[in-house]
Amino acid sequence: MPSGLSIPRRVPRSALVMFAASLGFFFVTATTFTSLGYVLYTMIAELGWSKAAAGLSFSLLGLACGLASPLPPMLMKAIGTRLTVFAGCLVLAIGFFIASQIHHLELFFVATTLMGVGFSLVAPSPAVYLLATWFPRTSSRMIGFYFMTGAAGGIAGPLIVGTIVGLTGNWRLHWMVMAASALVLGVISLLCIRDAVKVESVDQVKGAGHEGDGPAASPWTVRQALMTPSFVILALAMTVVQTVVTTTHSILVAHIAQLGQGAAPGAIAMSLLAFAGTGAKGVTGSLCERVDPRRIFIAGLAVQALAMALLWSASHVLVATVAAALFGMGWGMAWLSAHILLLRYFGAGIAGDMTAMATTVTTLAVFGPIGAGRIADVTGSYAPALLVFALMLVAATAMSMLFLRAPTRTEEPEALEPAELVPAE
Repeated sequence: MPSGLSIPRRVPRSALVMFAASLGFFFVTATTFTSLGYVLYTMIAELGWSKAAAGLSFSLLGLACGLASPLPPMLMKAIGTRLTVFAGCLVLAIGFFIASQIHHLELFFVATTLMGVGFSLVAPSPAVYLLATWFPRTSSRMIGFYFMTGAAGGIAGPLIVGTIVGLTGNWRLHWMVMAASALVLGVISLLCIRDAVKVESVDQVKGAGHEGDGPAASPWTVRQALMTPSFVILALAMTVVQTVVTTTHSILVAHIAQLGQGAAPGAIAMSLLAFAGTGAKGVTGSLCERVDPRRIFIAGLAVQALAMALLWSASHVLVATVAAALFGMGWGMAWLSAHILLLRYFGAGIAGDMTAMATTVTTLAVFGPIGAGRIADVTGSYAPALLVFALMLVAATAMSMLFLRAPTRTEEPEALEPAELVPAE
């Protein structure tokens, strides 16, 4: 081998790990949540399913993804990260293949459930651990790039699906292509992924990326924090946001198609929603260093409420598309600022636990697509559901404006100093 090619092994290996992990997040984001609504629109038309049943398939995807989240750390300890991600790719491929062959709704429920499990095994937990251990000094930057790549999958996914289904008119071919792509991703994962540090415990995975930060002990215990009005309000508002976001991903294409120009504009609107959400999250992170995150959170809720009202009343595709982009912007603002508020209010020491608890509450969002589908079956339109979502967001905005405040502790006055409760970063 020429001397010019004698690069230390760690450098190319870490780059390969970064590539494989980011590609995995891009793929699962592009092929599941952000594009399933488009495929469902064509499947419903051909197979004659009810909209409520189709919504249930979307809900099962989200539910399976949430319930399977404890699996990656356990599998990573047992078989390593490389085989865990590979297993996730196989589960995805099986789910996609089943979806390509289905004629009955029950089998599609199995397919979307497998997709949710596969999503959890591929991203983000395994990749965050990989990046935190391969890049110990720059893990924050690398993890940020990783999540940005995953968000890009949300932008590209609807356009990719729209191209395949639009050119061929065959949703079964789409699922076959996704199954083959999942297998290719699995091979890439086998070739590229290696653990820099062997997984010895589940907590080791859960704490990845945080050990080097040395978070100070929080003045709160998790149990105390869960009982505060601040957490309850944040968790409820985040549940409303997640319900609306999940349901919008499942119905946006169908709703815009009802305006008379087919499904193609819906794919564009879905991509714009993801693009606006990605940009808003990036800007919000910096903005929260100069502006009270509570104000940004409330503004994000209000923007989403306005967007839902526009979608409800829109009679033209252009208005609906603008509303989708506006919704994405509000979603990005509210979602990121909510997580920053959890950190500011309860301290870095238990921020991970509080985020996990809030995320658990938002699992209730899986009922959104089912309810919206039922409303559409009865009324013939998703518009009433969009109005309900607008009102829910208005209520969340008002609740946050009136009652959301930094929590205080009465039993230990010395812990009430603002400087002790608000982390510097």
